[in-house]
Amino acid sequence: MIIQIEDYFIGMIFKGNQLVKNTIPLRREEIFKFMNGYIVKNPEEEYLEIGEVILKLYFAEVDDKEAREMINYKLEVPEFTRKVLDIVKNIEFGKTITYGDIARKLNTSPRAVGMALKRNPLPLIIPCHRVVAKNSLGGYSYGLDKKKFILEREKLNKRIKIKN
Repeated sequence: MIIQIEDYFIGMIFKGNQLVKNTIPLRREEIFKFMNGYIVKNPEEEYLEIGEVILKLYFAEVDDKEAREMINYKLEVPEFTRKVLDIVKNIEFGKTITYGDIARKLNTSPRAVGMALKRNPLPLIIPCHRVVAKNSLGGYSYGLDKKKFILEREKLNKRIKIKN
């Protein structure tokens, strides 16, 4: 299903009542590149609430650790990808680590880490955007402009929260 919140469209797939895949919030012209389906005109309240949490994650208005407590999700990935994503779940809001950092922890290559991150079915909920290359932003399925936007919002909002 695809739901619309304000000017953004969020794709979500559920198994029973558990979220198993989502997109980041996208514009209408972008959403169908990442998820097939139809736009639900009047989504049930629980789906709308999940979509709102994902939108807040995109604008760094909520921490991913809080979001994981609010959303009933199930991570359906191969074992190696799960190991990578378990490390990613522990990256602090507003911080980044490199593909190489994760590779060293798992005794593998940065490229293998990148391939595992590409399989992340729950972007923003599991913050793969916080993994960067040694000398650049690295990659991101939704485009580097979106990765940069999310990281900048997180760093900005972390500073604001610290000052308060």
